[in-house]
Amino acid sequence: MTKATDTLKAMQAELTAYVVSQLEAGVTWRKAWSGKSGLPFSATTGNQYKGGNAVWLWYMEQVNGYATSEWGTFKAWKSKGGSVRKGEKSTKIIFFKPIFKEEDGKEVFKYAAIKMYSVFNRDQVDGLPAVMPTTENTLCKHGDLFSYTQQENIKVSYASRAAYSPSLDMIMLPNDFTDEAGGWSTVAHEMVHSTGHTTRLNRPLSQDKHEYSYEELIAELGSLFVCTQLGLSTDDSKEQSAAYCASWAKVLKSNPDWIWKASNEASKAAAYIMERIAQAQAAA
Repeated sequence: MTKATDTLKAMQAELTAYVVSQLEAGVTWRKAWSGKSGLPFSATTGNQYKGGNAVWLWYMEQVNGYATSEWGTFKAWKSKGGSVRKGEKSTKIIFFKPIFKEEDGKEVFKYAAIKMYSVFNRDQVDGLPAVMPTTENTLCKHGDLFSYTQQENIKVSYASRAAYSPSLDMIMLPNDFTDEAGGWSTVAHEMVHSTGHTTRLNRPLSQDKHEYSYEELIAELGSLFVCTQLGLSTDDSKEQSAAYCASWAKVLKSNPDWIWKASNEASKAAAYIMERIAQAQAAA
């Protein structure tokens, strides 16, 4: 194994241990990431981190008490006139670079090389101007989230519980659902499931216990990504029982790499939904 591979496995294990500890303490998925106003983003490009890196940096912000979600390398902060304080510890992030080789005149994918970078949170840097609070209203306006279902021609109906039917390509919401913030994470959860349809991102949506559990994890994380980007509350209107949390803790202990891998799928799902919402807003 390479050093980067060992580091990735250690990151996955630490991240999973944190989430399991939260679940075993009765803390729900979304509450485990409470206080985050946005997805972690690069100080160099302004782009949001995706997949496992996003969740990993969220975790580092949480455990270290960082107040910002801006991250950059030592060199990046220096170029901005900042100076990483002496003694500050960097945070590792992982990227996969696809390696191609030419065969019969075509570029053929061979493997993904793991690249590792060291980044620091803005709170670890001196000499930077104060972060000005934004005056932009980031709250999702009524109906913005549902423009995704309209763009994709996904039917929405009301039933006794929230669910997504791949065969009908239909999202069902509880009869008592309201547009108040507490219900948005439930809506986003089912929308993430719908991105797995064969006509979209084509993920396994079978009732096989193993695949179902993994897909549920994708939907939980994807809902968190979508709601965070739209400025919606991630407090769920339905209570997640202690038994529910305990069952997830057991699943994750047996699959320590799931959070990282599911985060990558969740990022793709969230990007798909956000792209459709942007298309609807542009056409309005």
